[in-house]
Formats: sequence, C-alpha cells, structure tokens
Amino acid sequence: MSEEKRLILEMVKEGKISVEEAEKLLEKANPGEPIDDTTGVKKPDSKKFLRVRVTEEDKIKANIKIPIGLAKVGLKIIPKEKLTVNGEQIDLDEILRMIKEGTEGEVVNIDAEDKGKNYKINIFID
Repeated sequence: MSEEKRLILEMVKEGKISVEEAEKLLEKANPGEPIDDTTGVKKPDSKKFLRVRVTEEDKIKANIKIPIGLAKVGLKIIPKEKLTVNGEQIDLDEILRMIKEGTEGEVVNIDAEDKGKNYKINIFID
C-alpha cells in the first residue's frame, strides 16, 4: 500500500476527513487505477458499499456505509485480533474473498449479549 493511501486512511480514522473526501483523494492520488491494485478491486466510483449495522435491543446504534474500494484497503490494515465478538474472530479474509467474488447482500450476522443487553452486528455488501 502506498504511503499516500495510508495517510488518507489515517485521516478518515482520526475524523479529519469524510469517507467521500477520502474516496476523491484516493482517486486523485492514482487516477484511473483501482484503489487496491493488488486484488483488482473496482474503481472508487463503482457504487458498491460495505455496510455495517449495529443494533442494541432492536435500536440501530450505528449504520456505516463505506465504498468497497476504501473498505478493502481498510480491512487489510485493521489488526485481526481487534475484530472479535463473544470471543469469536470475524474472518476478514473471508469477507475480502466475498467482495472480490462480487457477493452481494448480508455476509455477516452476529447476535451477541453484553451486560444483559442484546446486540446484533450485520455486515452487508450492497
């Protein structure tokens, strides 16, 4: 991953820029190239998104949409040990494989309980 891409993702992580701004910057950094040139992901204008929805007691607490190209880059830099629910690790490699194969719809559905509250985590490709 280029240093430019890493810096742009850090700015998103720190809340300095929005996902949309990051997508524009990534496209300007390498015009016409896929965001993730190692796996052949579509260009950032592909209209596909990775969506993560978290609900607590049937109330939506988070609903995040990230362009697929940016999501693929981000998924590769997230420490895998940080993505666990109820002691079970979310398989990022499997999610990346499904994105690459063009899978659409719900790809992860997790029911969890913490401190007596029920949570659901859903990940979609749409």
